[in-house]
Amino acid sequence: MKQRLASALLGVAVTAVVLWFLLTPEVVTELRTVAAVANWWVLALAVLIGAAVQWLRAWRFSMLTRGALALPDMALVRIAVQLNFLNFVLPFRLGELGFPVLMRRAYGTPLMRGAGILVLARLFDLCTVAALLCGTAAALGLGLRPGLSAALWIVTVAFALVPIGLVIGARAATPLLHRALGRLAPSAEDAARSSSMSVEVAAVGLSFAIWLVFGTIATVTTASVGDATSPLVALFGASAGNLAFALPINGIGGLGASQAAWVAAVTRAGVPWNEAVVGALALYVVTLASALLFGGIAIAAGSLGGAAEGERSTEP
Repeated sequence: MKQRLASALLGVAVTAVVLWFLLTPEVVTELRTVAAVANWWVLALAVLIGAAVQWLRAWRFSMLTRGALALPDMALVRIAVQLNFLNFVLPFRLGELGFPVLMRRAYGTPLMRGAGILVLARLFDLCTVAALLCGTAAALGLGLRPGLSAALWIVTVAFALVPIGLVIGARAATPLLHRALGRLAPSAEDAARSSSMSVEVAAVGLSFAIWLVFGTIATVTTASVGDATSPLVALFGASAGNLAFALPINGIGGLGASQAAWVAAVTRAGVPWNEAVVGALALYVVTLASALLFGGIAIAAGSLGGAAEGERSTEP
């Protein structure tokens, strides 16, 4: 109980500090103006595009779980949107713990295998977002000097190739695991054998698609609130924010480090402070609304399905 209270208080503190830093009187005035002129239909479209991101994540989970390019079924889509929902409503990335449990309930997947799938997907995400961050920084000329810009491009390529290296390394390590794990080795070997190299590489490519679509959400959102942020700058800011969201210390409801990182990134790219903060908060509202809407629908659908199954099981 004390640990939960301390975690909640720390989350509140993170959110409070970030809001105190971002919400200057000028920004508050700007927010009131934007609320009156924002294109709410375009914002609603951005919320709906969030469902596409979760569907792509479900497809990647399907690839990593089943070892095939087959599209995900509805159960896996529900798991993806519920995972996103939990990551917003629970502090400090505790929502990640729900994925192995959800996979076990839906498919009987062993908890350790489910955790391994999630870790691999998150490593793909980390490398992909880092590559996009460095690549957009280089494209925007934020390396300051030619040598630094070239270094940024090299780092971009390196981050993009790391997931491929992880796939190759994991497959090469399977025989060693087989000898080291003894009785546990058959399940580990079956898991590795269940997917082909081409499918895992396709999952890496799908990781880029996921975050490019998220960059589209950022572009659409900032455009709807009158921000002149270009798609490249929006992708740069979104990449910085997504890296910060992955940190174990975050604010209540995901409000905190991610928005501060967005503002730091896009102001570095030349966006005025007020517009940067408005864009960060607008994107937060869109992503939160999408997570709550589709996650809530998935949880409600699962509850109704479970109730219906329970009623059938009690029929004579």
